[in-house]
Amino acid sequence: MNLFLINPFRLSRLTVPLWFFGFVPYKLGEALLITLLPLFIVQTVDGSVTDVGRVHSLTSLAGVIAFIVWGNLSDRLKLRRPFLILGFCGFALCTALTAIAQGIEQVMIFCTLGAFFMAAITPVASALVIDGNPEDRWASAFGRFYQISGWSFVGGVLLGASWLAFIPIHWTSMGLRSLLLVASGAATLSLILCVKWVKEPRKSLEHRQYQPELHDVISVAVIERRAMFYSSRMLYFILHPSWPVNLLHNLSRPLLLYYGCAAVFFFAVNVVFVPFPIFLSTHLGATNTQILLISMGKAAIEAFFYLPMARFVQKRKGVQLQAWATAIRIAVFLIFTLVAVMPVHPLSLPIVGIAHLLTGLTWAAISISSTTIVAKLAPKGQEAIAMGSYNSLIGIATIVGSLVGGMMAVSYGYSACFITGAILMGVTATRLFWIGKMPNMILQK
Repeated sequence: MNLFLINPFRLSRLTVPLWFFGFVPYKLGEALLITLLPLFIVQTVDGSVTDVGRVHSLTSLAGVIAFIVWGNLSDRLKLRRPFLILGFCGFALCTALTAIAQGIEQVMIFCTLGAFFMAAITPVASALVIDGNPEDRWASAFGRFYQISGWSFVGGVLLGASWLAFIPIHWTSMGLRSLLLVASGAATLSLILCVKWVKEPRKSLEHRQYQPELHDVISVAVIERRAMFYSSRMLYFILHPSWPVNLLHNLSRPLLLYYGCAAVFFFAVNVVFVPFPIFLSTHLGATNTQILLISMGKAAIEAFFYLPMARFVQKRKGVQLQAWATAIRIAVFLIFTLVAVMPVHPLSLPIVGIAHLLTGLTWAAISISSTTIVAKLAPKGQEAIAMGSYNSLIGIATIVGSLVGGMMAVSYGYSACFITGAILMGVTATRLFWIGKMPNMILQK
């Protein structure tokens, strides 16, 4: 395990199930869809930033609902492979239909359907990891699976950037459509590998509960990277009908305060990042290749620091780390604001790109520490309820923030989105520092 943490490129020396690599083509395709969709909406089907927010919100909502449907159905039927096949088929078909869509209405329909079917993949893949490994190896298995996913995402963005860099500019629309078709084909390849490599487990575990030993490897780490451009991956949001009652009656006051911080944080993240790629394109004049490279740099920083940050959090109070990481984002969003209100300069795009790298570093800290904080603040025996409620609140904040971000960019400009994000990050950081100063007894089990 230590070897894996130190050098992710030595992963091949470790014992990794072959089916883990069957997901690599799908992750490449998912990365292409996530990063290209806002550009596709604006440049190919003549949509607006508001439309980007609407698609973002609809796919988030579809993912939230579908995650519950597919995860519970898989557990009840004790089947895994059929749901993976359904997810890969749905992704491949809906992405291909998106690639040939002729208007924003068609894009909304196909992306929402795609998000619904994609939602079958993540919970079933997680169930396969658990079903195929003894409990004392879950942490290691999840760590390996998610690191493969992270670097596959980076590879997908690099593929898109390379593709667009070598085509004539007047072929941009055709290039975006062709890349979405490549994403569809990649999912089809994963479908074939799934049929060949994934075996139905001999024993499927039901009612998997929250496991404290997975604090530092299962988190919301994938959320922001996907939420920046496309939310079909917002699949950790488990919304149970009784969660508001449990939230108010069973959970501690410090945890409720932390929930409030998380809701404000994720609302602000989506207000800033839903219009962000369009800001780069229309305001700063960035090419599609440059936008993808900026996204890839952030994703690579995040993937590289993910597991090392987990080790760091294990030895320190996570809430303080998250508070400082959130505070750094105030500076990042203020830089975005200044660039947005000042005349465009040749250095504007490099400044934004470098500042954006810091969001990858801070997200590695935030994603790891957030799960640990929820687990520690939750009353003993209520961890599962706490995590479900936490992720539900994130989902709601994402759906609302997506809509607000798109409308605010059109009505008041990109600077309004960025300054709003900076102010809300300031509020969040202040409250997190305050929570961190509470007696140590409430941060320990």
